[in-house]
Amino acid sequence: MLVRLRSDYACLMSGPGCDAGCVLLDGRTFEYLDGGDPEGRGVIFHPGTPVTRLLGHWGHEAAVAAGVRLVSVSRPGYGGSTPSTTPSLLGTGRDTAALAAALGLEQYAVLGTSGGAPFAVATAVADPRRVRAVGLVAGMGPWRLLDEPSDEYSEDLGYLALLDDGDIAAAWAGMYQSVKQEMASLATLDDDARVDAIFADNDSADGALAHDVRYRTLWAANLALVIDRPDGYALDNLAWGGAWDVNPTDVAVPTMLWYGDADREIPASYGRWYHECIDGSQLVMIPDEAHLDVIDGHWPEILAGLLHTWT
Repeated sequence: MLVRLRSDYACLMSGPGCDAGCVLLDGRTFEYLDGGDPEGRGVIFHPGTPVTRLLGHWGHEAAVAAGVRLVSVSRPGYGGSTPSTTPSLLGTGRDTAALAAALGLEQYAVLGTSGGAPFAVATAVADPRRVRAVGLVAGMGPWRLLDEPSDEYSEDLGYLALLDDGDIAAAWAGMYQSVKQEMASLATLDDDARVDAIFADNDSADGALAHDVRYRTLWAANLALVIDRPDGYALDNLAWGGAWDVNPTDVAVPTMLWYGDADREIPASYGRWYHECIDGSQLVMIPDEAHLDVIDGHWPEILAGLLHTWT
C-alpha cells in the first residue's frame, strides 16, 4: 500500500458518517468523511469552494438509499488536510487516486460540485483505470476563458497574472490575504448571519434549502473550519483560476453534467463548455433554481444518474 489510513480519528460531528484521514507518501494528511452505505459502490465527492468534507453529510441518506459509499474529501488546506506547496488540479487528482487506493476502491466514480468539479475532472485524468464515471454539478470551469472581463474580479486577476508569470509565492500571498480578509468579515457575524451571507452571495437566499435547519447547521460548521483556516480556499482559487494542468478532453469515461438555467454564480455556459470538451457527456439542465439548490437539492437523481452511466 502506497499510503496508510490514520486511526486516530473519531466521528467529530454528531450524525451519519465518520471523519478519517489518509497519510500520503510525502507525509501529508488528506482528510475525508466516510459515509453512505459502507458496502456500496464507491463515489469520491469533491465539494465546492470554500467547502470541506462536512457537506458530505448532506448526501449521506441519498447515498445509503442508492447503495453508494460516499467518501467526501477536504482538499489540501481545508480542515486538517495538509496544504499543498503548489496549487494544482492534477496534484489533488493524484492525491484522490492515492486515497482511493488506500480505501481499497478498485473501481469508483468521482463527483464534483461547483469549485470541486475541476478536481473531479483531474481525478478522472489521474486515475483512468479505476475511475468509471464522472459527475459534475454546477461545476466551475476556467473562468478567465469563459467569462467576460469584470472589474469585480480585478484583484483576483492580478494574483492569477503573477501565477501565470511563475511567481507562485506572490500569487499565493496575495490570494491568501484576500480570502483571509473575506473570512475575517464573516467571523464578526453569528452563525445564522454567516450562512445568510453565503446564500445571498450565491443567489440562493430564496431557495428551498435556505430555510432547512440541518443544511444551515452543516454550512455553519463548514464556515467555522474555513474561517479558522482559509488555506484551502486560496489554493482552490489559484488551481482552477490559473492555467489548468489537466484537460477535460482527456476524460475517457461516461460523464454526467447537471447545471441550473437560473444559476448566475456558475451559468449554464460552463456546462456547455464541459459538454463540448468531454466526448459523449450528457448535459442535464435543471430549471428555475439558483446555485446551491442545484448543487444540494438533487442528490437522489444525481447519484442515480451517476450509477446508471457507470461502466
